[in-house]
Amino acid sequence: MAAQYDLDVNKNCNLNTWIQYLSDTDVGVDLSGYQAELKIERYKTATYPLVFASTNGVTYGYTGANSPGTRAQYGGIQLNVNYTGAPLNGGILIELDKNATNSLPVGKLFYDLKLLVGLTYSEKLLEGRLQVNPE
Repeated sequence: MAAQYDLDVNKNCNLNTWIQYLSDTDVGVDLSGYQAELKIERYKTATYPLVFASTNGVTYGYTGANSPGTRAQYGGIQLNVNYTGAPLNGGILIELDKNATNSLPVGKLFYDLKLLVGLTYSEKLLEGRLQVNPE
């Protein structure tokens, strides 16, 4: 079961957040070989995310099945790092640039963070509401 945590962000500001994934013995889990995905959606059952961040970067501005969205200049998810980007097992650093946050509507949205191993296994680590405030 995913942990619940709500986030707050202002439009046109960078969103940087960091968590650490720990084992049952409180040791950082080595995330080598994993990928991560963060989806921000208007509704939990939305077909297309408003923002999609992964270990490959950030895309935002989806409008439908044929819309590839816009690639952010900055951001994405880094694994096995601390909040400064230095190596640390289990560390997950999530960064969205101000263009990505500016693309979000003001109000309450939903997000979830998943870890993926290959194409067959994923684990939802974190989910919650994202409050987007005006600039």
